[in-house]
Amino acid sequence: MLKYFKKGIYSNIASFILPVLLLIIWQYITVNGYISSHILPKPNKILSTFLWLFTAERFVFDITFSLGRVMVGLVIGVLSGFFLGLLMGLSKTAEKIFAPFLHLVRQVPIIGWIPLIVMWFGLNETPRYLIIAIAAFFPAALNTFSGVRSVPRSYEELGAVYGFKGFNRIRRIILPAALPSIVTGISLSLAMSWELLVAAELLMATQFGVGRLILVGRDKFQMELVIVGIITVGFIGFLMTKIVEQFGKGTQGGNVFHQRF
Repeated sequence: MLKYFKKGIYSNIASFILPVLLLIIWQYITVNGYISSHILPKPNKILSTFLWLFTAERFVFDITFSLGRVMVGLVIGVLSGFFLGLLMGLSKTAEKIFAPFLHLVRQVPIIGWIPLIVMWFGLNETPRYLIIAIAAFFPAALNTFSGVRSVPRSYEELGAVYGFKGFNRIRRIILPAALPSIVTGISLSLAMSWELLVAAELLMATQFGVGRLILVGRDKFQMELVIVGIITVGFIGFLMTKIVEQFGKGTQGGNVFHQRF
C-alpha cells in the first residue's frame, strides 16, 4: 500500500518538472533582458494580469460565454455523430450510403468551412455553434461506428440466447460493449470543439468569449493579455478533457453486458 502511495507521489511530482523548468527559464530570460518584456512579459506580470482580470466580472463572463458555446455545439455535434455512427455500425447499407460522403467531407479542414458558413448565416452566434458542432461531429461518428462494429460476436450470440432483439439488443449488448470507444469519441470531440471555439472567436470577431481577450491583447499589443488568454484556453481544455477521461475510466474494467452475464 505504502509502495503504491509513494509511486503516486513521485508520478505527480514528475508531472510538474517540465512546467516548473519552463517557468524558471522564462523568468531568467525575461529578467536578464534576453527578450523584451513587450514581446514576452515577465511571469509576475502574467500573474498580476490574471488576478486583475479575475477581479473584473467581464473575464468570468467571457469564460462562461465560451463554455456555453462549446456545450451547445458539443451536444449538437456529439448527438448527431453518435446516431449516424450507430446507424452505420448497425446497418451495412447505411454504411455504404453515408461512409463515402463522411470520409470525403472530413478531409476538409474545419477552419475551411468558416467562410462558407459565415456567408450563409452571417456574423452571429449560429456560425460559431455550427463550427463547434462540425468539429465534434466527426470524432463522435467515427468512434461510435468503430465501437459498434467491434462488438464481439460472442456477445451477440449470448444476447440471442437471452432473447435480446431490436432496441433491447442495442441497449443491453451493443452500447455497453461499444461504450469505451464512444467515450473516446466524446473526449476527442470535446478537445476539437474547444480548439475550434477559439478559432471561431478569433476569425469571427465576438463581443464575448476568451477569444475576445486574445484579440484585444493583439490589437493593443498587450502581450500579457494574449498569454493570459492562451493559458486560460489551455487550462480549461485540459480540465475538461480530464473530466471526460475520468468518466471513461469507468468503462475500462469490462463492459456492462459482460459483467452482468
